[in-house]
Amino acid sequence: MTTIHISREHARRFLTSYHFRPTDLAGVFERLGTVQYDPLNPVGRNPDLVFQARIPGYRVDDWQHAAYTQRMVYDAWDKQSFPPKYRSTIPSSPSIVSGSTQSA
Repeated sequence: MTTIHISREHARRFLTSYHFRPTDLAGVFERLGTVQYDPLNPVGRNPDLVFQARIPGYRVDDWQHAAYTQRMVYDAWDKQSFPPKYRSTIPSSPSIVSGSTQSA
C-alpha cells in the first residue's frame, strides 16, 4: 500500500470542499451516511445545523418532510438516520420519534 503525504492545509481544503459543497438533502446523506438527531435546542437542533451549513435555502425542519413524507431517510432509535440504500442492513424495530414509538 502506498502512503500519500499531503500538507495540513491541503487536507483542510479537501475536507472543507467535500463536506461543505452545496447540495440537497439527499446529497448530504449520501456524503455523510447518517446525521444524529438531538432534540435539545440551545442554538438549533443538530440536524438543522448540519443541513443549514450544507444546503442553500434550507429551512428549520425541512428534513422532517424528507423523512416522514418522502421516506428519503430512515429514522431509527439510538440517534441514527439512514438513506434508503442502507435500509437492508437495519434490523426491523420501532423508531423513536419525539419521545413516541412509531413503527419503522
